[in-house]
Amino acid sequence: MKNKIRLLLLIFLIISIGGCTPKGCSFLPKTSLTIIQYHLEKSVDEEEGVLTAQIEGVARNDGSAKLEYAEVIGKFYNQDGTLLATGVAKTTSEEPEGEEEKYFTLDPGQIWEFTISYSSAAREAHPSLKIFSYHLEKDSSKAKIVGQAQNDGDVMLSFAQITGNFYQGEAHPSLAILSCNLEIDGSSAKAVGEVQNDGDVMLSLAQITVTFYDVADSELATGTASVVDLEVGGTREYTVFYPGSYYGEVDRVIAEVTSTEYDEEETLLASSTASTTDLEVGETWDFSILYPKEDYERVEYATAEVDDDSLDYAVETCYEPAEQVDHVTAKVGTLKGSTVMP
Repeated sequence: MKNKIRLLLLIFLIISIGGCTPKGCSFLPKTSLTIIQYHLEKSVDEEEGVLTAQIEGVARNDGSAKLEYAEVIGKFYNQDGTLLATGVAKTTSEEPEGEEEKYFTLDPGQIWEFTISYSSAAREAHPSLKIFSYHLEKDSSKAKIVGQAQNDGDVMLSFAQITGNFYQGEAHPSLAILSCNLEIDGSSAKAVGEVQNDGDVMLSLAQITVTFYDVADSELATGTASVVDLEVGGTREYTVFYPGSYYGEVDRVIAEVTSTEYDEEETLLASSTASTTDLEVGETWDFSILYPKEDYERVEYATAEVDDDSLDYAVETCYEPAEQVDHVTAKVGTLKGSTVMP
């Protein structure tokens, strides 16, 4: 009878030490860490003169096991709720750089004061400049493009540039025949002469057709010559050989322009730029681009566009400074407890 009583007391003692739950009994020490409180702390680093941020808090070992390792994970957010950085506090002793980390333990009920420092990690920058509006202004002495743009990227622009293009209105291509003369030698007949671009746009291609006549004023044959890339006011010589077999029959020639072509972009009179520096995120810029030539009265319309390749920013602005931190969170991370009964 006494032996039975002793056995029952032993079982009761084991259950009391290990603890039972509705799901069953456990005879191993329980690991648990409770964060009692934490808050965001900001201060100025006296040596660096910059604002720093950290999470300062208190945690307690609420389990029955000694914690051989514990960690708290902290997250830093800006005012919009964007995660800026994540940090971890570990139960490690501060050791000189290069030495192996040494961990300290937390006994059941022991308090741990932890700190998680904010580290501004590099992020990818997205520089951008958006033109809100622009229009052409002309008066008695000049023409200019005026408008407004905004830094709609996520990084301060140390340099940005806008290009303005000034155009004339409807183009009037034209090529004038200045001369056309017949030349006959011992082996051929040919028409030689000179033409001039008397229009208001550069000719990318023009064709001259020469007609050869005999003494009876009958048409014998025709030939063509082409000129390319002839500037406004420019002149060019041309030559057209008689394509027939009996060049001795040729008595006179007549030349005429049969086609003129131009690149629509050639209605562009001039281009100029405006630039700015140190444009903050969200800041607007009132820009003005002056027409760089004297024939401003020819300008009829204009366009403005951002030179994306010109957008530049300082690398250090790709880091989120501590003043961006608005609120933080903290939660328990990995725990490793001793399997030995305390």
